[in-house]
Parts: sequence; C-alpha cells; structure tokens
Amino acid sequence: MLRFLLYMLRIRRVEFRIAEIPILAIPLLLLLHDTSPLKSYFLWEGIFIFFLLFAFGDMINCLADRDLDAVYKPHLSEAVYGLGVRFVTFQVVATAVLAMALSIHLSYVMNRWFLAAFVAIGLLLGAAYSVKPIQLKGRGVAQLMCLWLIIFVGPMLFVTFLINTGLSLTILVFAAAYGTLQMGIILVNTAEDYPEDLEAKITTTVVALGLHRGIGLAFWLVTAGAIGVLAGLALMLKDRGADPLWAIALIPSFAACVYVLLAIGRLRRSIKYENLQDSIQTVKSAAKQVPLWVTLVAWSILGATYAIFHLGLAPS
Repeated sequence: MLRFLLYMLRIRRVEFRIAEIPILAIPLLLLLHDTSPLKSYFLWEGIFIFFLLFAFGDMINCLADRDLDAVYKPHLSEAVYGLGVRFVTFQVVATAVLAMALSIHLSYVMNRWFLAAFVAIGLLLGAAYSVKPIQLKGRGVAQLMCLWLIIFVGPMLFVTFLINTGLSLTILVFAAAYGTLQMGIILVNTAEDYPEDLEAKITTTVVALGLHRGIGLAFWLVTAGAIGVLAGLALMLKDRGADPLWAIALIPSFAACVYVLLAIGRLRRSIKYENLQDSIQTVKSAAKQVPLWVTLVAWSILGATYAIFHLGLAPS
C-alpha cells in the first residue's frame, strides 16, 4: 500500500506544488480587496480545478515519457509501470474528464463560460506537449511557448477569471513577465537534458538552438522577466499611493532576481569558450540549483504581492 501511494504521488510530481502555489496565489492577492471571496465555495472549486490541470499535465508527461525516463529518470518510469500503463492512462483520462466537468459546472453557476474554454485549451495543450504525433516539447521554440502558456500565463488568467468577469490587463502583463522570468530558469533545467534529448531525437528549445545559445536565451529571458516583474510591482505600489517605506517589500524579490540572474550569467560566461562536453557537465552541475532558483523567485514575489494585498492595493 505504501509503495502504491508513493507511485501515485510520483506521477503527479507533487514536488512541483511548492512552485505552483505562487502561480495561484499571486493573481489572487493582486485582485482581492478583502478575504470574503475566500469563503466562496465556487472559488475553491476553481482552485481544485487549477491543481487538477497541473496533475493532468504531470501524469500525461510521465505516461508519454515512460520508456525514455527508464534511462534518465527511472523513478518515474518505475512508478508508471508499477501502477500499470492502463491504470495510469485511466487516471489521466479521469482527471481530464473531472476537470472539464467541474469547469462546465463552474461556468454555468458563475455565467463565465470562458472558464470552461480555458480548461479545455489547457487540457489540449497539456496533452499536445507530451503526446505524439504533435509532441510540442519536441518542436523547438514551440516547447518554450507552450510551457509559458500552460504553466504560467494560462493558469494565472484562469485564476483572474475566478475573481473578475473581465480580463485584467495588469494581471495579463504581470503574468507574461512572471512566466518569462521563470521560463528562463526552467530553460536551464531543459539544457541539463541536452545530450539525452539529442540522442532521443527530441528537438527541445535547447536542442534546436544549441546548448550555448540556449543558455544565452535563458539569461535574456530572466533579465526581461525580472525587469517586467519588478517594475510591475513597483508601479502597483506607486499607483496606489503606498508610503515609500513599503518599497522594502520588494527587496526580497529584487535580491532573488539578481541572485538568479548573476548565477545564470556566470554559467553563460563559463561555457562560452568550453567545448561541448565540458559545457554539458558545467550545465548539469548548475542545473542542480534550478529548484532553489524557481522557489526563491516564486515565493519572494508572492511576498511582495501579499504586501500589496495587505495595503488593499488591488489593480484596476
């Protein structure tokens, strides 16, 4: 029984939840004026759908990559085969059906049918990312764009529509910048698998660009995303008339962004004149820090948005 539960958790990649919570909480904190909506059953139904979508994406990825993972991520392959391919497939389908059914119910009771549309698009993109013949993760730069949409921008806009009847331009721009920042970090993680993906003939963004240019792109994505996020936070504080002392709330997120940017900058410089094999080893070593980078950035930015919420500085 313990092994069964362990396998069930593995295919859902529960280790990612710590980074997913800010994706949910940031738009909530930027939009809510008080805590009363948190008492709504329908908001929590939407939050449940939010995590169902991430579980769907993780499970279908484990299922599609079960043979490739047998070599490079054996714990995931072991979980799929330990549970049985048919049973994992059933869970993937059941999760998609449940998410879609709940979103239709939520759209009906809230009269916001774009919620169901968002879920349908998310499910389709999540499947298309991992499953052949489309397999967007093997379509070069399309991999980057797909992940940017299904991990960051799409979920944050879904949360926005749980609160608002219309699109918030503030959240759209902020989500785009936040997703760009985090995708730059994730690209380093993608680069770690460069030789394996090359051997398996999976044309990820890094395989398409080459290792050195891929790390260069990661650096510029983090730079652009960090500027956008920090400027957005500062403008939201200023536009709502916050006392200048509240700028202190931005220090942790500023420090986290600078720390990550400097780390990726060092990585970029260190592999500039190395041969491919040495560069691969350098990138693999640096990629061990990716979970830390993602978490530091996510939770420090969440802290800044909590300060905005505390002040009642919801964007218009």
